[in-house]
Amino acid sequence: MKVHLRVFVEVENLGKAMNALTDAGITGFYVLEYKGMSPQDWKGFSIKEDPKSAISLIRDLATDAVLICSVVEEERVEGIVKSVTDNLEGEKYTIMEVPIRRIIVNYGDKEKAERAETWLLEKEVSCFYCGENAIQRIRIDTNRAKIWCTNCGATRHYTIKGAEKGVS
Repeated sequence: MKVHLRVFVEVENLGKAMNALTDAGITGFYVLEYKGMSPQDWKGFSIKEDPKSAISLIRDLATDAVLICSVVEEERVEGIVKSVTDNLEGEKYTIMEVPIRRIIVNYGDKEKAERAETWLLEKEVSCFYCGENAIQRIRIDTNRAKIWCTNCGATRHYTIKGAEKGVS
């Protein structure tokens, strides 16, 4: 299952958080800027219920913050969370994991819609070239595969000649 991982941080900690995510293997994310207040900051305030008063109060007193989001495989979440907690020790942050039941991507035309998802895998085995027990990275596209050793860099390329479509 995939997870929508969300990390809330104050603006001054954006670089630390992005470095932590990158160190944990995140290769893509998006960032949203926002102004927010913790319940501790809000406690004791009583404002009029009209929207202008509430927005004015938030603009004046809220902290500038950032939401960093990425979609990751569920089994990678613990390592990512550990990286963030280690790198942001002593800082204020919030991490949310939201399970994704389904992702639908509409490319708008058939040519793009038939494109297969790229798979990125890792497996620790004995290298075909150097013989060392090392992580082998595997990338599989529609009609090709590439395997390379993280120890010596030796690479193998394969061409996939055929595939069965619609088999479950």
